Amino acid sequence: MIEFHRVTKYFTQVNTPIKDLSFSIKQGEFVYLVGPSGAGKTSLFKLITREWTATSGTIRVGNYRLERMRTDQLYLLRRKIGMINQSDLFLPNRTIYENLAYCLDVLEISRNEQEYLITEALEDVGMENYQKYYPHEISVGQSKKIAIARALITKPPIIIADEPTANLDTKSAVEMMRLFFRINQRKTTVIVSMHDSTMVNTLRNRVIELKNGQIVRDAKEGGYSEFDDPKDVYVW
Repeated sequence: MIEFHRVTKYFTQVNTPIKDLSFSIKQGEFVYLVGPSGAGKTSLFKLITREWTATSGTIRVGNYRLERMRTDQLYLLRRKIGMINQSDLFLPNRTIYENLAYCLDVLEISRNEQEYLITEALEDVGMENYQKYYPHEISVGQSKKIAIARALITKPPIIIADEPTANLDTKSAVEMMRLFFRINQRKTTVIVSMHDSTMVNTLRNRVIELKNGQIVRDAKEGGYSEFDDPKDVYVW
């Protein structure tokens, strides 16, 4: 479960990206986070992962109260969250396998277990045949799949994706979203920030809409906006 209670992140009077935010997300939910650029979507993700600390209010992720966590405890939180950023950053001089192994080295996971986890994660996203490729040898869509595999590799109960379909063609974007729905069917919580109105309107789920750091709409099986164009859907 993720729970925000009256959370504010304050930098200056003119830079307060999150303002008195309250909501909860149950384990296993699929949630779209929508809103214009600067609405607070990425800021919210930074608070969930404790990249930022809230100025006021309380945040709970699972059994952790984030404002009470010490810096040396944050690895416990981040093992529970798989993060897919807007930019897929990989070590350019290492293969796909070596990039994923690097993440597991940090967690001091044995080589035998690493091989199993990497193979399973790549099979999950249909990229098992690309282990020996280098990042520059694969497409943008394939890079995004590898980023998802990296997020899945420790089997976290929460997946967060920040604009995962940006820069993808329609076919790749649809394939990407189907992958997220498969992950969600395992009772993994999935939160996806999204600018693609057609995708949100086609594959409906809970929608939380932000504007100026505040929730302006929280709709079960909502569309991208309160007043949707019925023609703004993909034809399957």
